[in-house]
Amino acid sequence: MLRIGQTVADVSLKTTAGDFGVHEFFRGSWGLLVCYVNDFSAVCTDELSRLVKDFHEFESRGIKILAMSCDSIDSHIKWIEDIKKVSGMKFDEEFPFPIVSDRNRMISLYLNVLDAKCIDEDGIPLPCRAAFVLAPDMTIQLIHFYPENIGRNFEYLSFLTCLKLLFDRNYFLLFSEIFRTIDALQLTFKFSNDLFTPCGWKPVMDCLASPKITKDEIEKKFPTATVIELPSGKDYMRIVSKTEFNRKYKK
Repeated sequence: MLRIGQTVADVSLKTTAGDFGVHEFFRGSWGLLVCYVNDFSAVCTDELSRLVKDFHEFESRGIKILAMSCDSIDSHIKWIEDIKKVSGMKFDEEFPFPIVSDRNRMISLYLNVLDAKCIDEDGIPLPCRAAFVLAPDMTIQLIHFYPENIGRNFEYLSFLTCLKLLFDRNYFLLFSEIFRTIDALQLTFKFSNDLFTPCGWKPVMDCLASPKITKDEIEKKFPTATVIELPSGKDYMRIVSKTEFNRKYKK
């Protein structure tokens, strides 16, 4: 198992920006490696669109970003079109960071990020929402694991990577993130994981319908849910109004 302070191995990567090694990409810079469950899923798309929107914040701190999921390069390239739509990027703009293809799960196994319960259609485990912050010397400085139904808070992650900030402020953000995540977990458990929370979710925000429930089930459970049209033509971005789930949550 990887540990804080351990040097990450120079693993070879196949990405949307070509093939290279971990050290070649990150060396001399701070690094953020984010693992995703799979392509064309609502929370993953929402999180990556947030990374795109906040890319300048990471760049200003000298942080390079590398995303990863277990789908193919071709799938990633098509998925990027959806992420651009959700993030507000222009279609012809260059995507700001590479996405790694880990089809054989070897990188996920090395990172120890495979979820015990989240599996694909073939019964093979998928990654959880993992994040690793690397120092310029390639040592691991921060490890975060989240379940598939809870979107992360990248404002918190980008803040912690700036080590010049005061420790008391870091602790404040740490506990705020723990409270936020517990609120999200309690909500999703209340709805038997039919609801997923988006990136940076707070109780005043809308949620996303789980990709595991059918269109008919959504119409029955969340009749006011809306679908965002995407370039891929897939209907996985299904928004559930906070008004609707808050009313049912209080029953």
